[in-house]
Amino acid sequence: MSQDPAVLGEDEFYGYGVDAGTGCFYDAAADGSFPGTGEEEGAVWAAMEAVGDGPAVFLAGGEAGHTLAGFTSGWGDGCYPTWIGRDAEGRVTCFVTDFFVVPPQEGASA
Repeated sequence: MSQDPAVLGEDEFYGYGVDAGTGCFYDAAADGSFPGTGEEEGAVWAAMEAVGDGPAVFLAGGEAGHTLAGFTSGWGDGCYPTWIGRDAEGRVTCFVTDFFVVPPQEGASA
């Protein structure tokens, strides 16, 4: 899927939706490797419950050796912008999500 930031308005962004105050990153090849997640059971919920309350990062092991990295999400549920960093060959090197927890400085450009 192609997302062109040039077509976005001043206050628009590409991002992902968050539910249960928790976001995650995983490879599209892992889709379906975490059964029970939608019913609040399975590996993802067990890993989330193991870290307890408060800001946390956790890893959940799924089927076929897939791993999901999960984390609490800023101010909870909502939509958060994410940028993908790539190297010179186009390989993904990092993800950066803005959870809106640091207020912008007055007069600073976004």
